[in-house]
Amino acid sequence: MNSNDILGGHCDTKFSRVADVLRENIAAEREAGAAVAVYAGGKPVVDIWGGMADPEAGAAWAEDTIVCAFSVSKAFVSTMGHILIDRDDLDLDATVATYWPEFAQSGKDGILVRHLFDHRAALTYVDADLQPGDVYDWYTMTAALAASAPNWPPGETPVYMNLTFGYLLGEVIRRITGKRIGQFLREDLGGPLGLEYHFALTAEEDARCAPVIRRGPPPPAMESGSPAALSMRGLGANEDFNSSAWRGAEIGSGSGHGTARSIARLLCAVGRGGALDGVRIMSEAAASRAVTYSCESVDPVFGIHNRFALGYQMGTPDVPMGPNPNAFGHMGASGGIGWYDPGTGVAFAYVNNLWHDQGDLEICRGRLIDAVFAAL
Repeated sequence: MNSNDILGGHCDTKFSRVADVLRENIAAEREAGAAVAVYAGGKPVVDIWGGMADPEAGAAWAEDTIVCAFSVSKAFVSTMGHILIDRDDLDLDATVATYWPEFAQSGKDGILVRHLFDHRAALTYVDADLQPGDVYDWYTMTAALAASAPNWPPGETPVYMNLTFGYLLGEVIRRITGKRIGQFLREDLGGPLGLEYHFALTAEEDARCAPVIRRGPPPPAMESGSPAALSMRGLGANEDFNSSAWRGAEIGSGSGHGTARSIARLLCAVGRGGALDGVRIMSEAAASRAVTYSCESVDPVFGIHNRFALGYQMGTPDVPMGPNPNAFGHMGASGGIGWYDPGTGVAFAYVNNLWHDQGDLEICRGRLIDAVFAAL
């Protein structure tokens, strides 16, 4: 890329079409700002960014810009859990109440740790009448989860735990280590592996954060009392994802902020047997177990075809990760995604600041993924 390029970063010649697509997406205003990272054979081959991080402030996307990747956060929390399994501090086949005794309330004494990882814990929403803003408070959410009855029979059909996943697994992590997920990520995963991905942003990180940009009218209201509406309880109808409350929270299901390169790096490490660049985050056995297929369903609440490993989504037409159904990772609500394809040894990550409708997202993200596989 030359000095007049609208993109920053580097891109191996073999993957030049990936850079072309990102340029085209930005030029056509399908994106405000975005970044793409690709690892192949354990090495970074694409690390590019472009467009505006904050159009209103006139701030261009930079190498150190971070952005909310929403549910991509679940891949990071899952990896933290697998680190504890590898340390023999956490047992997949133990009950959750083994580590969190209060969780046994209301008929949840038989729910296993593995049911947290693969979304079979039947806790997509809580019984408590949460108010807007309650979802930001760790102790409000974990107490509500402990007191709630299962939404349906646990241990059977996986139903996506949209906002509850991070608090469920995160509280188990806290009970074992004494650390909430922000601290554990910084000290036990992100620090050792050199990741720029965070919960509970510091002032310095907040200053580098691209705002989430919405265009057009807000999404239509969900039917009151429906499982989908209940799963969003605790968020306001038009949530401000740029607020200090959101950026300062430790919502392991969605408030993680980071870079594309860090998402790709994490998933590359897991996919390559738990180590990258001489840094081991878990054993090969633990990494293999983490990404092995567990269960699937056409989600009865959210309507998409989900396939799950233990804490990671696996590829389906609704969760695009290329042609290999054994690819694993996670996608996020606004367009971000990260995955590793064990067939090709490629890790891919994409982050953006423009909240998309689904059709435009398929164009933007789909063309990038297609360009990666065309280069192989």
